[in-house]
Amino acid sequence: MRYEKREGRDPLIVSKRGVGYDIKSNSRMIEVKGVGESWQTYNWQSLYRNEIECLNENPKDFYLYIVKFKDKNSDEVTGFYAIKGKDLKAKFRVEIETYGVRPISRSSLKEFLKDWK
Repeated sequence: MRYEKREGRDPLIVSKRGVGYDIKSNSRMIEVKGVGESWQTYNWQSLYRNEIECLNENPKDFYLYIVKFKDKNSDEVTGFYAIKGKDLKAKFRVEIETYGVRPISRSSLKEFLKDWK
């Protein structure tokens, strides 16, 4: 938000709307990810399906901002990367890494509940 304001744009947090990005800033659709992992082991960034769909539908307006923290327990920012959607599509591989398993409802889990004692 601070970066967007400093650049003269008017950012608005929209992350709770399920639109595929976290911040709407003028025409920019910005997905923000925080990373506290060492660069020696960090080699990918997970994105959800709706974020990839937004990237594919709006490559000129989509941006991925990666905020690098000193480590997993730190608030100290050591790097900030702003990657345009068209660059994500041209210079990065977008791969399906995992699948999620979600219950249909909480009540559907009841049959699987076991006593821990």
